[in-house]
Amino acid sequence: GERNTVPTAEKALPQVKYLGENQKNIAIFIQNENEAYLNEDLFNLLTNILNACKLSMQDVSLINITQYPGLTISDWQKAINIKQGIFFGIQPEEIGLNDIPTYQLITVQSTPLLFSDHLSVIGTDKALKARLWNGLKQLLGI
Repeated sequence: GERNTVPTAEKALPQVKYLGENQKNIAIFIQNENEAYLNEDLFNLLTNILNACKLSMQDVSLINITQYPGLTISDWQKAINIKQGIFFGIQPEEIGLNDIPTYQLITVQSTPLLFSDHLSVIGTDKALKARLWNGLKQLLGI
């Protein structure tokens, strides 16, 4: 066999911890420096949003990106199976994307993504909830 294959200098990707079972490979990204994931109110809000989409925590992976600084969307796509991605309160620049509109479906390396405001903002704003719902309908084909 040939022994001259040079290992490519790839970023070592962390073993990503997430909440949920990721059965449908729907990744939900949050950024929370104060808790492991979400406080009870926001977690309830998230499960209500998922229920409206006919999803549960079994279908998704809930990831707190605070624990994994510096990962780009490409890194995330390698680190975890992502069929669709939803970002709550995360600036696209933080994962290496630019000029991404919120609540509009974008596709990055054939993965549809949706950027949304922080859950705590959506929880108190009916107009944003409606925009999120429209975005989710497109993202998930509801």
